[in-house]
Amino acid sequence: MANNWLNDLDVDVISILEDGSVIVRVNRMGGQIVTLTADQAEVVFDFSHEQYNANHRNTRHKVSLDAYDPDNKMIPAGGNPLQQLITAVQTPETIYLDEFAEQEQQSKQKVDHQKLMAIYPKLTEPQKLVYDVLAINEERLKDKDLATQLNMSAQNFSNHKRSLFKKIKKLWSKLV
Repeated sequence: MANNWLNDLDVDVISILEDGSVIVRVNRMGGQIVTLTADQAEVVFDFSHEQYNANHRNTRHKVSLDAYDPDNKMIPAGGNPLQQLITAVQTPETIYLDEFAEQEQQSKQKVDHQKLMAIYPKLTEPQKLVYDVLAINEERLKDKDLATQLNMSAQNFSNHKRSLFKKIKKLWSKLV
């Protein structure tokens, strides 16, 4: 008794025994007759077709490219899994280093702010107006819109802005 779907495997089923084992002839092995236990037959032939989808019976299993780290946290496919693990690990050392880096950044910002406040009185009135409007420009408005707020032309605003940055750069280097 031969099943048509087994023709692709070049195997003929000779008989299926009561205990579920199967006797088959494997044509590619010189017609050798092999007896498979029920479990082996289930794996080899997958009688229930669980590995195949409804559209195509010979499609392969979907392989997950996701991985798990030793703590059973999922690491998504793509990117560098080692880097993802390193960034996810929070040890006392990394927490301390993160806090230290944050303190260093805040300290640098404080020093920079003090330098700017030392330069501010040396600016001309139009430069102070431009500086103030740029400092509060959270909406990222264009220079043209900022110039309109200050009742000046866009070209005039641009000139004051250029001279402002030039003066800050010049005085900044002297403060270092």
